[in-house]
Amino acid sequence: MLRAATALFLALAVPLAPALAQSLREGETLSSITVAPVATPHPVRGGDGRTHLAYELFVANPSRLFVTLDKVEAVTPEGTALAVMEGEALAAMMQRFGGEGPTLAPGMTATLFMDVALASETAVPTRIAARIGATRQAADKDGKPVPMPADTPFPARYGFTTAPTAIGWPAVAVEAPLRGKGWVVVNGCCDSITSHRGAVMAVNGLLRVPERFAIDFVKLDDAGRLFTGAEGTLASYAFYGVPVHSVADGTVVNLYDEAEEQVPGQAAKGITAANIGGNMVVVDIGDGRFAFYAHLQRGSLQRNGSGLKLGDRVKAGDVIGLLGNTGNSSAPHLHFHVMDGPSPLDADSLPYVFRSFTGMGVLPPEEDEALESGRALKIDTGRLAGPQTDALPLNDQVVDFGE
Repeated sequence: MLRAATALFLALAVPLAPALAQSLREGETLSSITVAPVATPHPVRGGDGRTHLAYELFVANPSRLFVTLDKVEAVTPEGTALAVMEGEALAAMMQRFGGEGPTLAPGMTATLFMDVALASETAVPTRIAARIGATRQAADKDGKPVPMPADTPFPARYGFTTAPTAIGWPAVAVEAPLRGKGWVVVNGCCDSITSHRGAVMAVNGLLRVPERFAIDFVKLDDAGRLFTGAEGTLASYAFYGVPVHSVADGTVVNLYDEAEEQVPGQAAKGITAANIGGNMVVVDIGDGRFAFYAHLQRGSLQRNGSGLKLGDRVKAGDVIGLLGNTGNSSAPHLHFHVMDGPSPLDADSLPYVFRSFTGMGVLPPEEDEALESGRALKIDTGRLAGPQTDALPLNDQVVDFGE
């Protein structure tokens, strides 16, 4: 019996000091999983007029049980719910490191992508926590989930609230990096796991989310087409080679200009950790923020026509390169984001807002999937349309930056 009791305790929890293992105070729950923010949440006003807190929760299961997340709420320290996810919506925003779905097997980890969208009249909290509802299952002799024993001292269904974390910096206001209309926000923030939001990676033993607020900009012509002519020909893309402008005053602290153009419509070739962003520029824009411009044409890095080098000062509006198709790219585009360090991968993404733009609408899901087909796309002008000031364009929004 003693051995059986000991085995049950080990299955339920990470080993604790004996005194704590036998007694939990009021408000303490043996959670079986750990839940913590990957980085500090930062607020940003989106192109929908709401303030978004886009951040990630790293969830780990160090127990010997199966744990299913049933419900996750973003709450204030006082317990007011700001956002709720459950069922299919929760599963869609959860990225397991091995497998899919909301159940964590023993030893498994996952990232839960949060998007707390607050109405314009709602004050941004100073701190935020997560209220978790979950279900535990035991493991049988074959390692398969089975119901918890009837006599277990810990319930199968349970809940707990994490320690609150402070809300970070507000978004920095910058100028647009491009000019003209028809620019589509591809892989943008905030309510789905795109290739940018989902790019959680470990660098030097730390989890990084460098592209949380990143945007891949491509341009539709007046007929709604991404390209005309052969898909694999760069000249088919009318926006290939357009000027890319500095979004703020700053100092060039990182650059790369050795990548050749990729063939549109084909998988990128010759990608390494050094050239994954293609030809790129990083500008220190002050206050711990760095602007990153990627996939530029080789030989185009400049400061209004003069060759660009480390230490150069640039001004907002300066042409710093030409839009290209270098690095990890399947079609000409500009990748842009702001981060907290000079290394594009070893950094955490920070929010930014463009001082002004006009929303032209949004690509419906079926049109987003057909973006690279070359056919004329229909824009839903009933959503995310109209002039915006100090806002971040959202995923699949089509915008006009003016001339």
